[in-house]
Amino acid sequence: MPEALAGPPALEETLHRAGHAAARSRGLVPALLLLHTGLGEGIAVRGARGWVVAPTRVTRRLWSGEGYVGLPAQDAVEATPAVLDGLGLTVLHCRRPGPAAAGPAYGAWLAALAWTRLGHSRHLLDLAVAHLGRRTFDGAPLLHRQLVQGTLADAVVAHLEAESALDGAASHRAALAEAHTRITAVDRELVRLFGAAGFTADGPGRSAHASELLADVYAGGTPCTRTTSA
Repeated sequence: MPEALAGPPALEETLHRAGHAAARSRGLVPALLLLHTGLGEGIAVRGARGWVVAPTRVTRRLWSGEGYVGLPAQDAVEATPAVLDGLGLTVLHCRRPGPAAAGPAYGAWLAALAWTRLGHSRHLLDLAVAHLGRRTFDGAPLLHRQLVQGTLADAVVAHLEAESALDGAASHRAALAEAHTRITAVDRELVRLFGAAGFTADGPGRSAHASELLADVYAGGTPCTRTTSA
């Protein structure tokens, strides 16, 4: 049986923008499902240290009853944090050595993820604007306060900078890592605009955490062929 928890086949570049559009209009998990459709049936990508973050619909198709496709149960264990419960994502840790998280195909995966995370970040911005438009302080919408407007303007600029960095960056690992870092930083600022609502069980902070986890798993480590224990 072929290895399914592996390095990715090359994604079509058209899926990068498609992932961005899907994440902005429909959210993070639907966009990730779109990317996995581009990878092919029964494939989930393993990061540099053996971690996998994938839609639960994908990981369910990899489960054989005795383990994941190509990996016995003792070699790939579920480690989904409680904060992601109900979001539709599964986190796996693969203890068996896997293929190196490097090369053009992995770069294409990082680029697709960055575009998707950028679309999701813009989705957070849209939600924040709608939320602040409904909230008032001293009878005036919070959206009209100078500090809030400054934070929103900074987010728009950061999104444009990330988009500029991503254009043609699929083969440049450092540029992709920088784009992921920018997106994580702006997401954290956007979540704060929701106040306490941003950190509730069904608040936007949960999907922002999932987006940041994707960056940590796939863009945050030195490429290697052997996993390390958590």
